[in-house]
Amino acid sequence: MASPPRYRLALACLLLTFWLPVATYAGKGAAEERGLEWKQLSAEQQHILAPLADEWPKIEAPRRGKWIEIAKRYPKMTPQQQERLQSRMKQWASMSPEQRIQVSDRYKKLKEMTPEKREGIHRRWKEYDALSEEEKKSLRQAHPLRSAPASGKL
Repeated sequence: MASPPRYRLALACLLLTFWLPVATYAGKGAAEERGLEWKQLSAEQQHILAPLADEWPKIEAPRRGKWIEIAKRYPKMTPQQQERLQSRMKQWASMSPEQRIQVSDRYKKLKEMTPEKREGIHRRWKEYDALSEEEKKSLRQAHPLRSAPASGKL
């Protein structure tokens, strides 16, 4: 039988042999659950995703992954597409959580519509967009938003 010190040494080696891979795996899992931290992004990714910098810690891993994929495609976009993306990121970052939920819900509803209904909405939006600011203001006053929150904010 091994003496107590040798027994403890063997037990410690055995425990480390099994515990170290488990601890390493657990550490990777936790990092993967959070996704990449802002400081782990490349300088180019940080530049592209700059409008989201303050929000990045609150963004869940799957959404972070989607933004990173968008940043990879960004250099291949036309200047107009890049400008549109930057504008949308700035809008999203400036919204409250409630506003983001509303926008997400509207987007989901739009995606569920038939192509004909979507085309009709698109056509009406183009017609509205072609109006003067005065005409738009008049329409907004005549038809207030039905889904506006109690706070009056959108």
